[in-house]
Amino acid sequence: NVIEYAEKVPLMKHCLTPNDPSYNSSTQWGLFKINAANAWNTSTGNPSIVVAIVDDAVQTNHPDLQPNLWTNAGEIPNNGIDDDGNGYIDDVNGWDVADNDNNPNPPNSTFDHGTHVAGIAGARSNNNIGVASIGYNIRIMAVKSTNSASVVTDGYSGIVYAANSGAKVINMSWGGQGNSVSAQNIVNWAYNTKNCLLIAAAGNDNVNTQFYPAAYTNVVAVASTASSDAKSSFSNYGTWIQVSAPGSSIYSTTVGSSYGYKSGTSM
Repeated sequence: NVIEYAEKVPLMKHCLTPNDPSYNSSTQWGLFKINAANAWNTSTGNPSIVVAIVDDAVQTNHPDLQPNLWTNAGEIPNNGIDDDGNGYIDDVNGWDVADNDNNPNPPNSTFDHGTHVAGIAGARSNNNIGVASIGYNIRIMAVKSTNSASVVTDGYSGIVYAANSGAKVINMSWGGQGNSVSAQNIVNWAYNTKNCLLIAAAGNDNVNTQFYPAAYTNVVAVASTASSDAKSSFSNYGTWIQVSAPGSSIYSTTVGSSYGYKSGTSM
């Protein structure tokens, strides 16, 4: 007998399907577009991976975020002492670098941007409530970096806190066209010295003009795509951008322990 060929029969596995009620191809279309379920077959997010949300605020007691909230093991809560000697007193779940206190929560509902971003990155998945997130079981570090709901006043101070506090990934869903040597130096320090992966929004002006911090060296710039896989109408574009990802009508956590849609390269 002659054997024409022999080969292994591939093992076909079920893709992991979280039980979050909003996890479906219409509501959370972005997770389906990037084939998140296949990624979850490899990893559902290690709790040792800390993602800092350097933003306007994060609602730390949101029921879909609280289970994945980073806890600073070096701090004893509410004892008024800087137990771990990092210069921040009682920074148990994060820090407000704008107001220099340990409360990174939104002062009111207009500070709703960071909570939405946090849910996309790391809402607890497979917990029978709300949404699933690409990060699944990673930990979210809340870094409130402004005292204004309309602009980010202290983003680079937020990067410094996040890097010093052990964040592996620093998300910066903000920026502008201005740039500086000081800001680039902070980015370089976080990347080279603290081994952080820095991710930034490419901007929402439908231009190819460089947008910072996304355009700095050692930052991954992210543009936005729509459900059609085409560029979102608002998204900046250009050869300086490294990644495009779903950003149009993204459903995620919002202030007030609720959920809603937002669009932008932030998402």
